[in-house]
Amino acid sequence: MDVKRPGDLVYLLGETRDECGGSEYYSELGFLGSNVPKVDAMTAFARYQALNTAQRQGLVRSCHDLSDGGLGVALAEKAFAGGFGLRVELEGMVVEGELRDDTLLFSESPSRLLVTVRPQERESFERLFAGQALACLGEVLDTPRLVVSRSGRTLLDVDINLLKEAWQAPLREL
Repeated sequence: MDVKRPGDLVYLLGETRDECGGSEYYSELGFLGSNVPKVDAMTAFARYQALNTAQRQGLVRSCHDLSDGGLGVALAEKAFAGGFGLRVELEGMVVEGELRDDTLLFSESPSRLLVTVRPQERESFERLFAGQALACLGEVLDTPRLVVSRSGRTLLDVDINLLKEAWQAPLREL
């Protein structure tokens, strides 16, 4: 799950759709939403097969699902679990339709994965996913910051230790 080394590339596998219905994000806002996540089993199966091949070939440094909380939460968890920062640009994501920034970050479209890969393995990794929804979003940083932008506009620039504290705080209340 955690990022391993500065300089590794960050990939998003799968398409992001307007699927925040029943999401953690909407729950926090007090919304329910009607666009619930729907699995495309054939596409997901092909993605998992390609990922399994990439793993067997030693191309995958880390991998994290995008279930509860979507991309925004997965980015934070990968960063603070590994102790390294991430710089990502959302503009390259494969999306269905026009999506707002918050939808890109918190959609819970199923069967998506956040993967890191060594730069020298880029071509081999991308070749395995030819014809599939794949986006290189950015890279692992040696500084403890999560920096997220879209079309050059910074959406988030925060110390990962603050994110980790916010993530752990509710667990201490139990």
